[in-house]
Amino acid sequence: MNVSFIVFILFYFISIDYNTLNIQCSCCCFHCCHFLNCQAVNRLPSPLCCRKLPGAGSVAESGGRLTEEIRLRTRMRGSLSWAPPRFQIIFTVQPTPRRSEVVALQHFLCAGCGTEAEPRYIKKLRYCDYLGRYFCDCCHSGSEAVIPGRVLSGWDFSRYPVSDFSKQLLDSVWHQPLFDLSCVGKSLCSRAKELDKFRELQEQLLGIMKLLKACRLSASVMTEFEQLPAHLIFEQPPLFSMDDLLLVKKGQLVVQARAVLHAAISHVENCELCLARGFICEFCRDRDIIFPFQRDICRRCPVCKACFHKHCFVEKRCPKCARIQSRKKAQTDP
Repeated sequence: MNVSFIVFILFYFISIDYNTLNIQCSCCCFHCCHFLNCQAVNRLPSPLCCRKLPGAGSVAESGGRLTEEIRLRTRMRGSLSWAPPRFQIIFTVQPTPRRSEVVALQHFLCAGCGTEAEPRYIKKLRYCDYLGRYFCDCCHSGSEAVIPGRVLSGWDFSRYPVSDFSKQLLDSVWHQPLFDLSCVGKSLCSRAKELDKFRELQEQLLGIMKLLKACRLSASVMTEFEQLPAHLIFEQPPLFSMDDLLLVKKGQLVVQARAVLHAAISHVENCELCLARGFICEFCRDRDIIFPFQRDICRRCPVCKACFHKHCFVEKRCPKCARIQSRKKAQTDP
């Protein structure tokens, strides 16, 4: 190799001040194969890599043109027939058409790296149950994971084969509260008794927590709520993570929620400040104090929000609503 050429290359790399690059992502200059930061191109001296190599002829271009070329090329994601999988949360179960049909839709390319597979070798491709695509051995090492769509649609926590990309994605969101069951999995509570019981306890905890927040003597019992995930109690609407749903399936969250509820009820029953905020059933005039969180015995008027015993309440005959209407009528009459 020409000694002068080697010396030039060494001088070229040494002369670049790498501190000006502030490298955040790598992209390759398509003229000299030097890795550059596409965001720092405008800060480099111009011309960027257009130095004339010995015996190579003129390859000089303006710095602006080269910058535009790099930006255009690095903006491309995959090709016209293939693109790498995107980070996305899928709430539905992927259909299972024939292997040949799916691979044909993939243009006989691995969904992970774009490697072409001959039709006679498509049986060696591995299926990802999360993305519904086929991958080569390098992109699918046989990992398994719980599929969110199967949990939300059928309360199925079985592990299914997924690609390495999907495995990493699902592991990264396992503990993140992303699922609002009022929007996704609306019919799930009717299928999963454990989840239905937890949602009932959750509503009771939300109701009694409003009462405890107004009590200046409830500091100790409020610490009991820290045993439960904050996004299930303190946020509205409550969001679930996959880990939360699995704990509900195992019954662990139900036990914790029931223990917190019992501690809160014990405080309310022995606290004069909390008892003063309770209700007396105006139908039966019983002296028992009832609260909105007692859903098993209490019924709230949908208009005035007063509480009555379930077996006493009569629709459209609420005593408090009658008093309010008579008071308004008296104020309007001359």
